Amino acid sequence: MSSKKGGPKHHQGQASLPGTKPRSAAGPAAEDRAATVIQCAFRQLLARKGLALRRQEHSEYLEQMEKLQKEAFLALVHQEREAARRQREKEEEAERRRQEERQRQARLLDAAFEGNLGEITAVLREVDELLTGEGVGHDEAGMAQRRRRRVALLECEDPRGNTPLSEAAAGGQPLAIRLLAEQGASPNCKVGAWGAGWGAALGADLAESTLLQGAFGRTPLYRAAFGGHLEAVEMLLKLGADPRVYAEDGSTPEQVASLDAVASVLRSWDLSLTEAMLRNMEAERQRRVQEAEQHREAEAKRMNLEVQQLAKERQQCHKKLQQAYCELSRRTAEHDHCEQRRMGKAQLTLQAIKDAEAQVDRLRQEAQKAEERLAMARLELREQTQEGEEEVLGLKCQVTELHDVLMKDVGDRIQADGRWPLVIDPSGQAATFLRYQDTNYVDAVNPDHLRPERIRLALLGALRYGKPLVFDLREVDLFPVVQQQLEAVQRGLAQELLSRRLLEQDRYLSLLWPTDGPEYGPTQFQEARLGQFRLFFVTKVPWPPAEQLQVLLPVHVQLPRGGL
Repeated sequence: MSSKKGGPKHHQGQASLPGTKPRSAAGPAAEDRAATVIQCAFRQLLARKGLALRRQEHSEYLEQMEKLQKEAFLALVHQEREAARRQREKEEEAERRRQEERQRQARLLDAAFEGNLGEITAVLREVDELLTGEGVGHDEAGMAQRRRRRVALLECEDPRGNTPLSEAAAGGQPLAIRLLAEQGASPNCKVGAWGAGWGAALGADLAESTLLQGAFGRTPLYRAAFGGHLEAVEMLLKLGADPRVYAEDGSTPEQVASLDAVASVLRSWDLSLTEAMLRNMEAERQRRVQEAEQHREAEAKRMNLEVQQLAKERQQCHKKLQQAYCELSRRTAEHDHCEQRRMGKAQLTLQAIKDAEAQVDRLRQEAQKAEERLAMARLELREQTQEGEEEVLGLKCQVTELHDVLMKDVGDRIQADGRWPLVIDPSGQAATFLRYQDTNYVDAVNPDHLRPERIRLALLGALRYGKPLVFDLREVDLFPVVQQQLEAVQRGLAQELLSRRLLEQDRYLSLLWPTDGPEYGPTQFQEARLGQFRLFFVTKVPWPPAEQLQVLLPVHVQLPRGGL
């Protein structure tokens, strides 16, 4: 389009300056196009190299993960094999000991019947040496234990219920009878039932002592009289055998005596001597009972002190493990910081992380060993005090039942108890389950998770949206640390949260800050959602401290049979 002056119309501001070349309409110059091509090719080369490097790193990562999985599987198989081997060796050792004990009993029974004093002494000496090898000393407690073991051997029975002294009486061996009685064997062999004649003859004050009888209720004196062994009968009477005790068929030793001389000795025996000796034996038995009770009390006291010492060692291991976890978290944060700022120190930070992980693994194993030693000491203490299996307090469930027990509270067991649950699961499956539920999860070994501000927001979020707040204590006793951090959020918060008073009369509103925004306004907290709030503590420690079991409700997670 032309202007009125007949020339072409120029755009304002488009006039060329003097001395400059007009811009070509053909596009960028050849040099610019060449530079662009070179830059594109170079960037493609860099991208291909970067892609190849990342593919190589990914391939190496997959290979390393596969290798680690294989190593973990092999380690698990090796661990299970070692556990099975130890259990098998333990059972074989126990069976070997039982077999040796049966052989000693058989040797003692045969030697008593044959009157082989040398063999009887050898068997008793063998038991004494065995106790010495087990670490039993010769002090007062050790001598009491040796006496109990020796008496237990002397009162062993054959399949027909006959003791070594009864066998010696049946074989007519007075010297063997005296040796066995001097070592602690009772001349009146043990049976479960009392004869009416015996109870009436002795009176009520001696009716509490037990008489040991052999097969068919036949005492050693009965068997010696039946066999016509006069010297054995005289020896037994001098040692306190009672001629008034009858067998199951109602016959007495005098009635079954095969010789008139034996019957005459039994008939003319002064029963006042027997009663005096029986009283002496009862007094000795009472002394031994009292001695055994004192020994049990002393042993229980010693084991209590040992349990307390092991509990302190476990606590120290847990503190070291907590510090190692904090160091690992710090090293991980340093690595992330260096990666974000591209500081080129990835190798150093990764090596520091590996060292921290190795330290955590070592301390975790030490803590696990300390936990096992403490559990074994507690087991020995329960066995020593004859408490049997310790009563498992709280609730018991399997992993598949956690949702019903914790989330739904089927049966209102948790609500009725009034305490928040402490989930005890050495396998760690409960922690994994709760972590991937709709919960506010706090890892107690991570220092960043235990910051007061983070705990405050996690608690407010759980209250605001009606979600569980989970504190994962791992295998470390961090419950006091969690309480301390709750107190750092607000004075008295730990007690109010554990007692559920925080949910009453809008006390939780004291946790709000002006900077929290409208999402956490007072009107956003609804009663229905507050009713869905839960507080869970999860631990791998199989035996938490008693202080925790008092303020929390134990929920023991049991693995199904056949599980690892």
